[in-house]
Amino acid sequence: MFIVSNVFNAIAVVLHMLISAYIFVVLAACVISWFRVSPYHPAVRALNQLTEPVFFFIRRKLPFSRLGQVDLSPLILIIALELFDLIVVRSLQQVAMGL
Repeated sequence: MFIVSNVFNAIAVVLHMLISAYIFVVLAACVISWFRVSPYHPAVRALNQLTEPVFFFIRRKLPFSRLGQVDLSPLILIIALELFDLIVVRSLQQVAMGL
């Protein structure tokens, strides 16, 4: 049974790392948006390709995510990712510990 426990724990750890990495990508995209940079720079294009589809989905589903010129979709995304990490990933780790 310890093999199943280790598999669940490994899945939980990998999910936690992916969520943390994506949060850093979202934060980097927010910081980049504050400055005047070329939208054709490869790093800026990569950040936009990683974040804009999710931001667009949030903006479309939650129209209150834009307050005038302030876009709250990155904040909503980070909160949702943290909640997913706290609820699902930590629950998966506890299931792994209980096996």
